[in-house]
Amino acid sequence: MEIPNLIMEMESSSSSKVQEDTDQKIDPDLSVKHDDDAHEEKQNATRASALDTILKSLWKISVFRKELASIFTEDELVSELRDFILNNLPLTHPMESNGVYDFLVTILDLIPRWNTGYDDEKSLKTMFELYETPKKMCNRCKLDTEYPPELAYGLILIANSLREFKANSFLSFYYHYAFEDLTFESILKVIRTTFMLPCDKEGCGKRNYVERVINTLPSVFTIALEWENNETEEEISATTSVLASEFDISEIYKYEGDSIFTKYRLVSMVCLCGDQYDCMAYENNRWIRYFALNKEVIGDWNSVLSSFLKLKIRPEILFFQNVTGQTMGKNQIVFGSLV
Repeated sequence: MEIPNLIMEMESSSSSKVQEDTDQKIDPDLSVKHDDDAHEEKQNATRASALDTILKSLWKISVFRKELASIFTEDELVSELRDFILNNLPLTHPMESNGVYDFLVTILDLIPRWNTGYDDEKSLKTMFELYETPKKMCNRCKLDTEYPPELAYGLILIANSLREFKANSFLSFYYHYAFEDLTFESILKVIRTTFMLPCDKEGCGKRNYVERVINTLPSVFTIALEWENNETEEEISATTSVLASEFDISEIYKYEGDSIFTKYRLVSMVCLCGDQYDCMAYENNRWIRYFALNKEVIGDWNSVLSSFLKLKIRPEILFFQNVTGQTMGKNQIVFGSLV
């Protein structure tokens, strides 16, 4: 009885192949259309994965969750905010060109329009905002220049630049001397101070480094990593080994505010694994990986770094929360080191 069924399946498959060949003869571009449809479907799946992961990662930030916990559960927030974002998202949002970070910025820009019954949706966005004031002093004519404040949500780093920084022995020697310990925050400081502009005084024109000054600390500091999507395991390892789970923002910017709480701790990440996005979150003193409908306990920070290499995971958005008045145990501070 099984043989006729097998024959029927083979005949059906054969008929489909004949029909496909016939269709392609009638329309030579049909195969291209099929490929385009498959590519678009894959893109849509990646966008949906990115959106859900961003929302889950936002929920894992306690200051964000605190504002909404009395109204939503995690599943309710992800569902309702996802529906709102999809209904208001621009018609085209290609992940290839804009990246998942720009996707996050779009979400943050839309949040103030989200009618939740919560009194101040704007505060959900402002907790991510950072205003930088660029300042420069000319080494030649001593002219001080202050530029208008610039709004940012944190830093965007090229993953390859972190690898090159680590691999370049000359820079390692030079900056080890300059900063004593070449930590993650030291690298960020160097990146922030390598931008130069010419002097504004007529007749001078000397190029000088620009210093970034902040007066107010954001509740959440975001770091985005831009990858090339074809990194080897060694390159992923070289990049992620530079990362740290904690840093002091006053070591990166010139802070002129009055808060003594300038340290930030990593609480969640949006990571790309293959074509799908995962959420990494720090919960109950351990790191947990959320992927699809699954949940996996990773462990400590070193275990997270190992999982990046083992699974070829690329962290793309890192959310650091300001440690306001919390006890900073020595064992909780984990800095990446290039030594």
